[in-house]
Order: sequence, then structure tokens, then C-alpha cells
Amino acid sequence: MAKHWFPVFSSDKCRRCGACLLACPHDLLKQNDSAPILENSDLCPVNCFICAKACPNDAAGIIRPAKPCDCCSF
Repeated sequence: MAKHWFPVFSSDKCRRCGACLLACPHDLLKQNDSAPILENSDLCPVNCFICAKACPNDAAGIIRPAKPCDCCSF
């Protein structure tokens, strides 16, 4: 389970333009058949969201784990 908030992508909104993949400075996204996926949410920096901001179709959403963790306070 992820330790903090991370992006997920809607296959309904994603047009597979690749903007999020190019924007990710950590190279953590991978394109699959329907929408990008985050390969390792534990490596995604807290509060980065660069990929979500780069999406022209608003396909990226941010979720958080069901229970709090030790690394962040929410």
C-alpha cells in the first residue's frame, strides 16, 4: 500500500497524449492500454502532482491510503 497521496488516471478521460509521462521528473509512470499507471507509488514524492497538473484532459486524480501512515500527517 502507498505511504501517501498519489495519482491515479481515469481511463474514460485519458486520451493517451503522454503529457503526464513526459512531465513526471521521476519517471514513475508507464502507459498501459487504457491510461497511465504509477509503477511504484512509494517512490512518488509527497505533494509533487506534476503529472496531474500536466494533463490537458483532467484525467489524473489524487487518492490517499485508507489509513494514515508514519511518513505524513493527514
